[in-house]
Formats: sequence, C-alpha cells, structure tokens
Amino acid sequence: MKSLPFNLVAVDLDGTLADEQNRCSPIDLRAMHAVAQRGAYVVIASGRMHAATERFWHEAALNAPILSYNGAMVKHPRDGFIWFHLTVPAAFADAIVDFCETHGYHLNYYLNDHLYVKEETPWSQLYHQRTGSIIEPAGSLTRFRGQSPTKLILIDTPETTDKLREQFLQRFGERLNIIKSNDEYLEFMHPAANKARTLQRLAYQLGVPRERVLAIGDGNNDIPMLRWAGYAVAMGNAKPAVKALAHRIAPSIEQNGLAVALVDIFKLDEKEVFDP
Repeated sequence: MKSLPFNLVAVDLDGTLADEQNRCSPIDLRAMHAVAQRGAYVVIASGRMHAATERFWHEAALNAPILSYNGAMVKHPRDGFIWFHLTVPAAFADAIVDFCETHGYHLNYYLNDHLYVKEETPWSQLYHQRTGSIIEPAGSLTRFRGQSPTKLILIDTPETTDKLREQFLQRFGERLNIIKSNDEYLEFMHPAANKARTLQRLAYQLGVPRERVLAIGDGNNDIPMLRWAGYAVAMGNAKPAVKALAHRIAPSIEQNGLAVALVDIFKLDEKEVFDP
C-alpha cells in the first residue's frame, strides 16, 4: 500500500458514479475495482440509505465499508456490521413529521434502513426513479412517534426547500444538521452527521492519515468531505462551489470522469478499464 498515491478513496454516488436514472457505467465500476485491487480502501460515500447503495458495492466488487446517509452510518455489506450510526433525536423528528403532515409536505422517514412515507406522491416516485429505493407507505408517519430515525428528507421544489431551510435553521439552529443535498431535497440529520466527520473517523479506524485520503464528488453535501480530504476531485458536472475547492476537476459523469481521474491518479491500465 505504501506505493499507492492514496490509501483511501471516498467516492460520492449520485452525480459521481450513478446518474439521475440510477445507472452507473461499467467503466467507472472497473476503475473503482482496479484501485481496490491495488490495495486501497475504496469507500462509497453517499447520502442514500445503506440499502440503496449496496448493489454498487457488489457491482464494483469492493471490500471496504459503505458510508451512507451523508455520514450518519458506516456499515459493511459483507457481514452487516455497523461501524458507526447517528440518529435524529425523537423530539426533533416528531416535530418535523408534525410540520410536514400539517402543511402537506412530502417527507421521507428513514428508520432501521427502511424508507417510509405517508403515501406515494410524485415526489416519492421521483426519488424512487433516482435511487431505486424501496419505499413503504405508512399511512401516517406519526405512527413512529418517539422513534429516532437515521435521517429525514423533505422533498419539494427548489424554491420551497430554500425557504423552508431558513425556517428550520431558525427553529433548530445547530441542534440538527440541515442541508440541501439536491435542489429538491432538504435533509435533517444528527448535528455530527456529515461526510467529512465520518470519513475522518473511518480513516482513523483504518489507519490512513488525512493526506493519504482522496475524495471525489459533485454536490454541496460533498463539500465538507472534499475540504477535509488530502486531495479533492470535483466532477465536471459539479456545483460551482465544489469546483472552487477542488485540486482537480474531472470530466463529467457522462464522460466517465470518475474513471478518467482514477486511471490518471493511480496510473491504471487504460485498456483494462476502458476497453477490457
């Protein structure tokens, strides 16, 4: 492992590996597998629930745990062992559920790696299309009162989620981590849950120093992770704020930017990755 340029590679999922139709290129998967075969830890670092990331882990034939829920969970698909898990305090979760059900907003409720909604809506259909997540209508999310979910996502128009984010920040302040991971997604998590803090903790557990960590992403929720990593790669389709802090800008996801970056950085066999 000493001959590798980096020993831990954190790869965002949506917009980096998976497109909006939840498809990923075999080229990118082969590049990730090749890096893992060299001896590096290749970690999928996603905002999705763990269950919605596992198939990519298997398709790339990886061996490191998955960082999911924007850093609220680290779990290994091989044995189901949970390395790390943070949840939303029940009182805050109940308040968000009450607000959404009172005002008619769509809410995703993540509990025990299941995704519940009050009822199926165009927003739940959009989310399923993008992530492939299994969505379970619950009738009313108030049935989970007193529970501590891993995460909640309010889904609406970009203008509405912008406005509501300001309202919730005034209400909860720093008692919750409230972020927009996508134009339509307003996420609520434990205040210590973000990709950077969890990646730092995972790197420590794996014995990898910060300067030996490479992170690749495209979204605003990737910014803390990219700032913390020793080397940051932004996708060509990344948000401007993401590109501004990156050491390197890769081609877009449509151009296999992930594979292009990994092949160059790790000096992989181009034929093995692009034309096996």
